Amino acid sequence: MLLTGFDAPVEQVMYLDRVIRGHNLLQAIARVNRVGGEFKKKGIIVDYVGVGHHLKDALDIYDAEEVGEVEYTLDQTGDVASELMTIRNKIRTLFASQGVTDLHDRDAVFDVLYDETIRGEFVALFRQFNNLMDQLYPRAEALDYLTDLQQFSEVSVLTGQHFHEHRLSMKGVSPKLRAITDQYLQSQGIEQRIEPVSIFDEEFARQVGQHQRTRTRAAAIEHAIRHHIDVNFDDDPALYASFAEALRQLLADFRDNWEEIYRRLQELIRQMCQTEQEPTYGLHRRKQMPFFRAIRALLFEQEQPTDDQIELMVELTKNAYAFLADELKLTGFWDNIPAQKFVGAELQKIILSPAYKPLVDIYGKRNSLITRIMEIAKSNHEKIIAPEE
Repeated sequence: MLLTGFDAPVEQVMYLDRVIRGHNLLQAIARVNRVGGEFKKKGIIVDYVGVGHHLKDALDIYDAEEVGEVEYTLDQTGDVASELMTIRNKIRTLFASQGVTDLHDRDAVFDVLYDETIRGEFVALFRQFNNLMDQLYPRAEALDYLTDLQQFSEVSVLTGQHFHEHRLSMKGVSPKLRAITDQYLQSQGIEQRIEPVSIFDEEFARQVGQHQRTRTRAAAIEHAIRHHIDVNFDDDPALYASFAEALRQLLADFRDNWEEIYRRLQELIRQMCQTEQEPTYGLHRRKQMPFFRAIRALLFEQEQPTDDQIELMVELTKNAYAFLADELKLTGFWDNIPAQKFVGAELQKIILSPAYKPLVDIYGKRNSLITRIMEIAKSNHEKIIAPEE
């Protein structure tokens, strides 16, 4: 019944308990070779009567190329187990080469995986390890590697949380392995689905302080800042680009001086908090403030504007924004060159209005202002045309 016309890709294991030869043998073992779903990559043949010895005779009716294709799809359990041992040893060597033999020493592991090249290598090896374990488990040969699976999973999940690295998660691991790793992680008090704490929250400072090493604390702050910038960048590209540059410069200036990097990162968080909580002068924080900051940055690169000048820039922001918000409603605006030229010309009229003459060098910087305003408008298009909350 299961040899002719039977097609169920979900079938993963076939047990052979009677002698089958020739073409029927190939038909039988082919029942489990279909890829099925996200996790079934191959099937397993359990041969109780030794019919595998007849496989060569069954292949004699095919030409050499077809025989090669069939033999290529057949793996012996021993081959998978041997490859699994090799990958396990490579992962342990990866850490041992950096002086880490205890994978439960979390700070030491984090310090090793701070290097993006090493982190990427671990990700690739861990995926290979999971794939091989999925093929071998629950055979007895796989049981020797369950402790490794649990430890590597712990490293992956905790490192992913530490560096806000989405690749270092258990996504993509087969359900039968997840049943093992989830139970282990839960027993260790490790939550897999937790929302990152805001870098401005006291809880974040408490979590960072739990690390024993200064380098580890610094890395936790650095990658939390990177995550915060990535999440919020579209809200205000100019602002968050400045934060990203400050972070880059800080790490370059104090390379490997982790005490100083840690101190400077804490200061950067304080500066970011102050900037993000700055007064909005009645402007919408997410929709209008990006334009205001860009105008202020272009007109007052180093100087501090007076209250009167701030008032003028607020008015300029409101007028430019109101005009843009109306024009951006045009379907396909960013593919319509004439429409964009018209908006640019109208923005110039607004900028060169006599009311804004007290703003320093606004005439000389009009083109830069128009370009920057248009860039922000394009980045924030959906946000600008969205209905008011």
